[in-house]
Amino acid sequence: MDLAERAEQFNTMIVQDALDEYGLIRHALTFPDRRPISYEMLETARQDKERRKAEGKKWHPLAGTPAYHMYEDANYVGNRYLIAEVWRWLATHDPAARHDADLAYRASIWPAEEGAAKREPGYWPKPYGALRGENAVDKNYTETSVDQAYSPVIALWRYYQHIADEPAKQKIGKLLQDHGHWWINHDYKYDYLGEVWEAIGARMSPSSLKIPIGMHIAYQITGDTLLKDECLRLVRRAVKEGALRMHRGPRGEIKELYHWAEIYDYFMRETELQDEADWERLIKECWTAAKSTIQEDGLCIGMGDFKEDGTIEKYEPGPIDDVHHGYWKTDARHPGSTTQIAGLAMLIQELGYDAGAGAVGKMLLENITAAYTDGSVYTTPAQRAPWFRDNPPAQLFATRVVAFWLDGYWRGKLLGIY
Repeated sequence: MDLAERAEQFNTMIVQDALDEYGLIRHALTFPDRRPISYEMLETARQDKERRKAEGKKWHPLAGTPAYHMYEDANYVGNRYLIAEVWRWLATHDPAARHDADLAYRASIWPAEEGAAKREPGYWPKPYGALRGENAVDKNYTETSVDQAYSPVIALWRYYQHIADEPAKQKIGKLLQDHGHWWINHDYKYDYLGEVWEAIGARMSPSSLKIPIGMHIAYQITGDTLLKDECLRLVRRAVKEGALRMHRGPRGEIKELYHWAEIYDYFMRETELQDEADWERLIKECWTAAKSTIQEDGLCIGMGDFKEDGTIEKYEPGPIDDVHHGYWKTDARHPGSTTQIAGLAMLIQELGYDAGAGAVGKMLLENITAAYTDGSVYTTPAQRAPWFRDNPPAQLFATRVVAFWLDGYWRGKLLGIY
């Protein structure tokens, strides 16, 4: 199966299997048949939640429920699929691409519309929080995250730029404007894992820019200068504090490299802040780190130790007191991260920073098949946490892999890589 055939196969998996009756794109299904996840399948997850509670560790209140396991990242994958379909439209002008982009657009705005209706304007919940349908959760429990601030806005911005009609443009502008003000009004605090977290506190980081990028996009659409000024304040603060530097030390999410590079690219090419940070250097640092995650078999690790030389060293498997690692370091290869590094490679090729980046991205895409859509690739017992070795959770189909694969593929197609 060549890449074009795989793109068609993966697209079908999203629109025929992952798209639910309400128009949301579920981030996980059963593997390999891609059906809704039942409560009975999730006993291991419920046992893990009870273990964490007993040990005083963080745990998600909804872990072990179909709502959580199918919709926790539904915004994330739906938004990325929207970006993929924008690239597909630009590369092919196929009416089917526009049709699927419209599906993804509706999936992307629905959580915000529900959040506004059931909580307040600008609130962008994860789809199981305060939504309707079989997997809805009581509106007294809602949750968002910093990724929910970034993921929808960059996707809706690409749709706004290239596909949206005038009514959709007006809706996008209103939703993003309200969203920016929601963060300001809530002092950058949000509910996550049943607790209150700070998106921007005493210390900033590259991920802190996931908030102001949406403010700037809203300003570009609506002319809201309060959001522009707040964006400039936050970005300049991050630059002044030296917060925009490659992470050092343990990190459980290699995916951030692609998001950081996208954000830097936006501020470099689409804002008045292009001369206020060395965005090119920052993007190149993301690429240096990303390339170091590629393993001998052409897949990338999903977590690792960020070294002083800018590369990432894979872990020696073992315990770590960090919820973002799932409390276990692993050197297992990770298809989801592999597809995100492929997308980063295509961005680097587009920017002209590495003439071989497109070929690297193509290689990574070629190594992802339908067999690699169920999480990490474990090859040794030690790569899995002890509590999962004898009681492994059910295998699940990860729509994230498919959505990010399509993002990388269609961006590469747009660039003429293949």
